[in-house]
Amino acid sequence: MTDIRNRLREADPLLTDPALSRDDIARIRRTVLDAVQPADADAGLHWNWKKTLPIAAAVALIAGVGADTARRASRQAPLPAVVVPSPAAAADTRTQLHFSTPGGTRIIWTIDPAFQLTEKR
Repeated sequence: MTDIRNRLREADPLLTDPALSRDDIARIRRTVLDAVQPADADAGLHWNWKKTLPIAAAVALIAGVGADTARRASRQAPLPAVVVPSPAAAADTRTQLHFSTPGGTRIIWTIDPAFQLTEKR
């Protein structure tokens, strides 16, 4: 283990490389901070309208479409009430349940009280 550690230290290029001077360090730091910080103090307080306006328009469009959809849904006729046969009805009587979707598709369910599953699951 000591042999590997010694070999790595001997091959380290930073041991022989001279360190940067204080002036070089300050110059590099100044360059980086100037690139990161805005040129004036008020630069972070204004809005970029070229980016904000399309986003606001998209939000307004989505809200309008949602409000219109809700308004149209409230104007549609309610689904018909389900008629449940009385318990005194005969066991052989089949009941039909009718639904109609807003698009015009009709759904008819036939309920057979005498229906029995024959296979085990």
